[in-house]
Amino acid sequence: MRKLIEGVITAVIGVILVASVAGFLLDRPVFLSYAYSGSMTPTINKGDLFFINPLSKGGDVGDIIVFHRQDGWTVHRIFAVAEAGYVTKGDNNVATDQQDGVYPMVKKADVIGKVVTVFGHPLVIRGGGSFIESVRSRLTNVYAIAIILLLGTFITFSGPGEGKRRHKKRRGYLKVRASTVYALMAVSVVAGFLFITVASWGTLAFTYSSTLAGGQREGWYLPGSTFERNLSLENNALYPFHYFIEPKGDRIELLGENEFTVGGKDSRALRVKVSVPEDTRIYREEVQVRAYPAVLPGRVVGFLYALNPYLPLLAYALELTAVLLAFYYLAEIGRGDVLRIRIGRRSLLNKLAGDG
Repeated sequence: MRKLIEGVITAVIGVILVASVAGFLLDRPVFLSYAYSGSMTPTINKGDLFFINPLSKGGDVGDIIVFHRQDGWTVHRIFAVAEAGYVTKGDNNVATDQQDGVYPMVKKADVIGKVVTVFGHPLVIRGGGSFIESVRSRLTNVYAIAIILLLGTFITFSGPGEGKRRHKKRRGYLKVRASTVYALMAVSVVAGFLFITVASWGTLAFTYSSTLAGGQREGWYLPGSTFERNLSLENNALYPFHYFIEPKGDRIELLGENEFTVGGKDSRALRVKVSVPEDTRIYREEVQVRAYPAVLPGRVVGFLYALNPYLPLLAYALELTAVLLAFYYLAEIGRGDVLRIRIGRRSLLNKLAGDG
């Protein structure tokens, strides 16, 4: 039974990996994807991972299909079927996609599959897509700095006699120096610090509807109108952070400062102004939030941020590396072998025979 469960888990992981690679190469979802918006809420929430049956490209009214339109891949429900194609609609949308000619009819050739359902309900992993995307993007941003630090740390901790010692290792011994162990620990600390910092980044988001019935419900606004909304930014850490705020898109404007410091376990209120589009549908607005620990002066972080949001990370990495190097030399960490292993076929066989 245990082997069966392990086999199933391995198969699922394999399918996900194959689908991810295939989707990247083909620039299209294959077996699975995730929702980029809340248009299908509560059936499929934003960030939910869902599975696709690529062998079923036809559909009836009520089926949830994955198709391509002018602004990218979309997962919506079939609202009506016509000779020209499908009329589609998100479960959380006020109008169909084709109302007022916003999007053309969905042709069968544009459909790549139907969402897999179990007893009439789509098979989804809540938040799975958001987690995968978060890890992927954050690791991509940290990799470059971590690799640079890895190389720099090993160069720093390598003594002048390293070349001679390598020749000795080849004679039958594998030696791991204390400086090497410390270097690995230092790189782990710096990379972990950078990852935690980037992990604190995110967005403040909200949705609203552009509809002719504006004002009849909360979150419904007339096309072409404007409204203001309050957002709350919370620092759940015990120490202060420098925050940098950037509204995403032309429809949203930040009223107030976009750079400030928030103390530990404190919060700050933000106010934004939104211009409601003329097209009647549900919209999602986002405010990008990047935070940096207040271990560097705010002016320094702000100057580097103005050049590139990732430059402050390099400054933090250099600062932390300098502290670790200072500790290394002040503590006079030994340069002797931590582990000395005799290598070679005979030595290994002798060791195994002795252990037996």
